[in-house]
Formats: sequence, structure tokens, C-alpha cells
Amino acid sequence: MSDVYNDALKFWNNAFEMSDEEKEKFLQDVDPENGWKELASSEKLRDIIIEQLSGCSKVLDYGCGEGWAGITLNKSGCKDVTSVDVVENAVKLANFLGSAYDVTSGFKAECVSSEWISTEKEELFDGIFCSNVIDVLPADVAEDILKNMSRIATKDARIIVSMNYYKKFESDPEKNIEIKNGNELYLNGVLRMVSRTDEEWTGILSKYFEVEKIEYFAWPGENKEARRIFILRNK
Repeated sequence: MSDVYNDALKFWNNAFEMSDEEKEKFLQDVDPENGWKELASSEKLRDIIIEQLSGCSKVLDYGCGEGWAGITLNKSGCKDVTSVDVVENAVKLANFLGSAYDVTSGFKAECVSSEWISTEKEELFDGIFCSNVIDVLPADVAEDILKNMSRIATKDARIIVSMNYYKKFESDPEKNIEIKNGNELYLNGVLRMVSRTDEEWTGILSKYFEVEKIEYFAWPGENKEARRIFILRNK
């Protein structure tokens, strides 16, 4: 495993850490019946995955982070959701949130190895969601994930891949920003984004999937809908 990958793993493990005090405060304020609707960073992204994937019989949330998508899909009708991540603290948080929102069946969050997706059986999932994973990894790792994502999906499965916005960055030593290989953004020595245009990503994704549509959304506080949602169908 490359040093780039290991450094990113450490960063995200720290990012998803939640203390016992923070969990206790969260549980004091949580609305277990409807609070899950606010988990998504974007209502538009949430609504698209519900529309596209909630009717699937078996869904994979790959690189699940805190598990918001898996919880959302389970609450919206999909009763067999597997959420996986290589980041231990992310999976701990996903299981905590699942419990907080009374997701008692049909949802599981597991910490897996980076090789997990290459060892799963073929044609297991008729729906896959993957958010902010493919474009924050080294190119060879991302390509391997996409190849195996197609392999473990059923024919004509629905796949939703959401990504950051495209921007042409420049190195800025004062902000500890370094650009490598023309499009890899490193912040404080950690790979944070591989910036590609819609056309570049479409070319890569088209090796494995039919690209049906690209939607755009924004996170809270952003003025422009520039983040991407690729709506795909497995070949």
C-alpha cells in the first residue's frame, strides 16, 4: 500500500473520530424518527439517491463515511444495505448513527480492507452508491475500485458516484498546498482531491458503465452547484 494511501487513511480516520462526550450530546438532541433526513450534506443528492436506489433489493454504499446514505436508503425502503469503509472511525460512527436512528435491520456497516472489493463475488448488488471516494484517491487505486465495482454489480445495476467540483489548482506553499501530476491536490502532505473535468471522468467511467446523466449540487454555504453526481448503469 502506498504512502499516499496510508497518509490519506490516517487523515480520514482522525476526521471521523467522535468522542463519547460528543455522542452523548448528540443522543440528547436526536430525533430518532425523522432526524435521518438531515444527515445528507445536500437535499438534492439525498433525493437523487432515494429516487435511483431505494427500490433496489441489495445496495452497497462504498466508502460510506458516517453512513448517512446507507441509513437514508434503508429508511426509504431498501431493506438490504451494506455500508463499508476502510476507515475504522467512519464505520464506528456509521453504526452509532444507525442505532441512534433506530435502524435495526437491513443495514450493516463494516470496516473492510482495501482489497475487500476485489474479493467479493460477482453480481451481488443491483445498486451502488459511492460519494467523495473515487476523486480523493490515487488514479490507479480509483481505477481498480471502478473496475471491481462493475464486477460485483448485477447487469444493468444502478450506480451513483458523486464527486467534488472541478477546479484548476496551483501550488501555494504558504497554504501548504502542493499540486502533483497536474491535477493531484495535496494539503499538508495529504492527497485531498484529484481534479478532473466532467469529460475526463466520463471517459474513465465509460470503460465500465453507461453514463446516463450528470447532475450538479452544492454543499451548504456554496453559491454554485458545481459538485457532480454521475448517474450510471452497469454494462
